Amino acid sequence: MSSEESSGSSDGKTISRICPFGFGLKIETINPFQGQFRPFVGQPCQSCNPKSMENFFYKRHSQMGFHNAIRITEEDSRYRGWLVRRLCHVLFIWESPADQNFPGEWSEKIWKHPRIQSAIKKEKENKDKPASAPSDDGRKELLRILGYIQKSLSPILIRITRWILVKVLNRLYLNVQLQCGQAATLKEVSYACPKTPLVFLSTHPSWLDYFLVPFTLFSQNLRVPRVAWDRTDCSPFVRWFLQKLGVVFIPPDGSPKPLGEAVFSTYIETLLTEGQYLLVFLESTSYPSCHKVSVVAHEWVCQMLSAVQSGVVSDILIAPVGIAYDTCVEPAGTGRKLTSFWEAWRCLTSAFCPWPSSLGCIRVDFAQPFSLQEYINNYTWKHSAPVPCLQDTFLPRILGTRNSMFDDMASDRGQGTPDDSEQALVDGFLLHSLRASVACTAVMSSHIVAALLLHKYRSGVSLSRLHSEFPVITEDILLHGFDVGFSGQRWDILRHSLYLLRQSIVLYSVPSNDVYVLIKESPDTIGELAQKSSSLLPVFLYEAIGACAIHALLAQLPSLCLVEILFTQDEITEMMMCLCSLLHKSILLQPPCQNVYLLCQDILDKLVHCGLLSMYEDPTAPPACDTGRRFFVDQLSWRDFDDVSDSDSDCVGETMKRHYKLGRTNHHADFFVFLCHLLNPVLKTYERAALFLQERGMCGHEPEADYVTQLHHYLLHKAKEDRSYECAEHSLAACAVRTFIDLGVFECSPSCHGSVLHLSEAFHLEENCKKLTSFIQQFIYRR
Repeated sequence: MSSEESSGSSDGKTISRICPFGFGLKIETINPFQGQFRPFVGQPCQSCNPKSMENFFYKRHSQMGFHNAIRITEEDSRYRGWLVRRLCHVLFIWESPADQNFPGEWSEKIWKHPRIQSAIKKEKENKDKPASAPSDDGRKELLRILGYIQKSLSPILIRITRWILVKVLNRLYLNVQLQCGQAATLKEVSYACPKTPLVFLSTHPSWLDYFLVPFTLFSQNLRVPRVAWDRTDCSPFVRWFLQKLGVVFIPPDGSPKPLGEAVFSTYIETLLTEGQYLLVFLESTSYPSCHKVSVVAHEWVCQMLSAVQSGVVSDILIAPVGIAYDTCVEPAGTGRKLTSFWEAWRCLTSAFCPWPSSLGCIRVDFAQPFSLQEYINNYTWKHSAPVPCLQDTFLPRILGTRNSMFDDMASDRGQGTPDDSEQALVDGFLLHSLRASVACTAVMSSHIVAALLLHKYRSGVSLSRLHSEFPVITEDILLHGFDVGFSGQRWDILRHSLYLLRQSIVLYSVPSNDVYVLIKESPDTIGELAQKSSSLLPVFLYEAIGACAIHALLAQLPSLCLVEILFTQDEITEMMMCLCSLLHKSILLQPPCQNVYLLCQDILDKLVHCGLLSMYEDPTAPPACDTGRRFFVDQLSWRDFDDVSDSDSDCVGETMKRHYKLGRTNHHADFFVFLCHLLNPVLKTYERAALFLQERGMCGHEPEADYVTQLHHYLLHKAKEDRSYECAEHSLAACAVRTFIDLGVFECSPSCHGSVLHLSEAFHLEENCKKLTSFIQQFIYRR
């Protein structure tokens, strides 16, 4: 897309410099039109990792071009000629350095580790055997568990697999794009810290990610990491094949627990002390619409944090990774698992049925690395205040026993936990890393068109109107600090996106020489559009929360009046805090270093910036220049740095109250409805989960998995009535149940078969269930 077409104007770029007098500041605002300026995605958190942001920031690499990882040409080989051009794939893969094999003395190091010796002695004591020196039986058990975790690599098998992968990706996709500046950053980090292990924490939209990310690093002559596999039900042949390629597994549940945990933790320590690289996928592929952290990722991160805290490893560099597909080989959440050879073959053959390059493009983004040791140090001294429990602060607000939760949430100094809570440190780091990975994930063109068709033009739209809307939302995405994974002329990109969505749309020719685009109202097509459009929710999440909160305030008005409606800052902030508390952390992705009140203030500023709200002073207050209404004290009383109150510490008297008015232009109205519809699938799922609880109730104790399945069937039944199939996903049903557990609607108790739910005492009353339903319904925008 050219800059003229991206902006919709003749001037390709707009640069405005504001130089306030007296402060020596210069603020430069650049509209990052594609092809000229791109947002620098993946920066570390300025609060948690300020030193990493400074040390590993390479600004000169931010404006480099892109590299197609699967386009291997004669230039990638040191040979030239006619024959080389036909064998360049083989030459490039064969000439590249092979992966470093696991040292042969690793098993001996792990065997001599004190943790292993102690675990073997405890196992003997449990079996009522004398605690003598470790025997050969313990060594055999250790080698068996270690063999399940990893095996020696096969360089020939790795090279053959990579050659096949190049052929497969060239057959299925147009390109695999990688920003050259990000690759250069990783190279400089590896040169600057050669002995420091680098761990990649990645999103996980498809099973192809296991092979895609290592191959992308291999194409840039970077060290290929070991890949942590997130499933334990693979067949023995698939597990052996993957281990030969560098995949590592966690010990199975059938192994002796003390010894298995000791071997696994010692193996991770040895892996990190040797300076090996590791790739861990944060998400679970069965949750496409919400970013749920997988159990395996939680286990690996726990071990990494323990290794750094114990001092075994001085530091670990963390690099979040974002992966975006125009169309996945096998969409996440469809039920197919790469657990056997035939499942992988079925997925590939189903993808090969269309003609070549029918799945679009792939984009892989690597965020700026940051130090894990620095994160732990900052977390320890910053987040020492306990987190307010939602059952104590938010649930009374829902049930009507408390009118406001503003004071409790605004007075909280941070979203932290006590220092002795290791679980909170792990959860906070996982949420922090997942947010960084999602923030650096590019938005593809098919995702933008799917979101426009599903959430803005559900009843149909002309192709000319879609052609004019596409660059507007593309520019908004870039201005929000997210990148897009496409380039080219606008008509070409739009035709390419409609071709990728050909199974979900219908094109009609109208007499005005235009084409009308309609979506097919079926569960599969709506589900595909919803999955693609969900990538836009993290981009506009804050504005969507603000729009739904304003809609809730409008719903409280007795009737639509013609006079201007002014909202106070406190009531808007209060409603946004309620909605933020209602959303699950896998959707909100709020970092642990950010206070809820400050988050709502940020949302309010974004609403003003995009024009949905305009600021007004209190109409009944005197003019701002009237200083006679304030009384100044003799001695200045300085406020604390974290004091987020809006009062002036040097003045005693009346405080200034801000009012906001909703924008009334057609553009603001369309954008307001679009934002509400983006969040509607989540809110409608919450509403129907509350209705399901109200209609069905709960008798005794039920396993959480069974209750989620029953709720999913209920969502499918409701979706058939109003064709809202985007609200009938299993992942959203599980997210709603976890939200109700956090709120105190359900009480959860562990068992051998998973979590068991039972209804809390307060919601045995049908009246409280109706209050919960009506509270959620106020945020939902009805068509």
